[in-house]
Amino acid sequence: LVVQASLVRELSLPSAAMSFQIDVKTPEAFKSEITEVPGTCQVVELYSTWSGPCKAIISTFKRIYFDAGDRPLKFFTVDAEKVGGFDEHRKGCQPVFLIYKDGKVIDKVVGVMAPALEKKIAEYSAVAA
Repeated sequence: LVVQASLVRELSLPSAAMSFQIDVKTPEAFKSEITEVPGTCQVVELYSTWSGPCKAIISTFKRIYFDAGDRPLKFFTVDAEKVGGFDEHRKGCQPVFLIYKDGKVIDKVVGVMAPALEKKIAEYSAVAA
């Protein structure tokens, strides 16, 4: 528990966030953490702090992460109203999930669509045998 608490502080996670996700706070951090990292499936949730649906999906997001096992998969959250570059997602009352691979958006899920999100994450994070 002490290790997790220090990890949360080190990654600048908000107190409501789980330690499995990184809360991206600047466009520069977004670039270095997501768009410049090859080979890993990265799921980015664009949210608004005031949105009920954005809060409702947190437990699903956490379960998907823990169900993923050893697959190369990282989760990020971005407050679309505070981080520049996401103007088209500001003032939205639904979470938007962008799925990145090799620095490029390869898919998107809009809203609290847990089955669709789970299916896409499983597909894009599958390890080739």
